[in-house]
Amino acid sequence: MEPFRFTLLSAGPYDLPTILRGPETGPCVLVLPPLFEEMNRARRLLADLGRALAAKGVGSALADLPGTGDASGLPDVAAWRDATAHLIETLAGRPLRVLAVRGGALLTDGSGSEGLYRISPASSGASLLREMMRAQAIADQERDGTRVSPSVYEARFARGETVALTGYDVTPGTAVDLGALTLPEAAVPLRVSAVEGPPVWRQAEPAPAPAFAAALAEDIAAWMQ
Repeated sequence: MEPFRFTLLSAGPYDLPTILRGPETGPCVLVLPPLFEEMNRARRLLADLGRALAAKGVGSALADLPGTGDASGLPDVAAWRDATAHLIETLAGRPLRVLAVRGGALLTDGSGSEGLYRISPASSGASLLREMMRAQAIADQERDGTRVSPSVYEARFARGETVALTGYDVTPGTAVDLGALTLPEAAVPLRVSAVEGPPVWRQAEPAPAPAFAAALAEDIAAWMQ
């Protein structure tokens, strides 16, 4: 079996760079990664998880949502939710579950799939935005040597400015949309992971966590049966 396959997956109006792993038929999971910088930190874990699922005969699809990774555009909450719905529709020809990590869990209630598996789901988009502003304030303080308050970025949003937060250009509209995001009630059978492992999405650099990935794959595969 190939280690992975790269494709531009057509999902409604979007052509999304997507990594496919595992069998091309049979059960499949759509992986919704964390948002913003947490996504970069979790990539190693998600790659290991995809490989572990493939070894159990479960396929996976990990797409870059609009404005993230190799996908064109700016971060846009409405586009992310729309693209997620189209991805589910595109992949639903197979027995499909959605695997949502952190902020990815804010984008769907799982409608159109057969189940929803959440890993450390974020409680709201507002909490993610606050964490990004705090992280950017620390980075700016270390660079300039002067104390920076996250309220500086809030004031810039209020003036209609686009603000660079942890490497992402966040428009005022995106900040408002993030602030309005809450964790939706699942519309399909839900499992919230109880598997213990390191919160790699909070670590400064992507770090391997093969035991965590293997344990998650074991739990997901058993849940899918």
